[in-house]
Amino acid sequence: MNETRLKGKTMLKVVGILYIIFAALSILTGLLAVVGGAALGVAGGESLALGLGVVAMVLGVIAILSSVFSLVVGILGVKWCNRPDKAGALFVLGVVLIVLAALNLLSAFSSDSSASVAGSVLGLVLPVLYTLGAWQNKQSLQ
Repeated sequence: MNETRLKGKTMLKVVGILYIIFAALSILTGLLAVVGGAALGVAGGESLALGLGVVAMVLGVIAILSSVFSLVVGILGVKWCNRPDKAGALFVLGVVLIVLAALNLLSAFSSDSSASVAGSVLGLVLPVLYTLGAWQNKQSLQ
């Protein structure tokens, strides 16, 4: 099959690259939260500082784990953008990303911040584009 005729290839590649960039930045932020939380817990000495430090460390670890998933999704999107036989797996990953982004949006509605809701709505854009690119790529098999 001629690779230039693959639908969704460019979308998967571009969104995959964006996922790689954002995941790398999020991993760095998570590492900073872990290190900062540890420093706060050690230097604080008080129970409040220790508690805040532990919370920062836990949130940092969660951010790192979710970012590693995004990094893998981005790498696979770039690697398999010209492989319509792998588009089914990319589509499933895209659906998982949409579900996670939708859950994030639902939790943002519980906050009073419209900026949080707007950010979560924007957070749905990349997963939808990724899934659409995978679906278009999958259609190239037929």
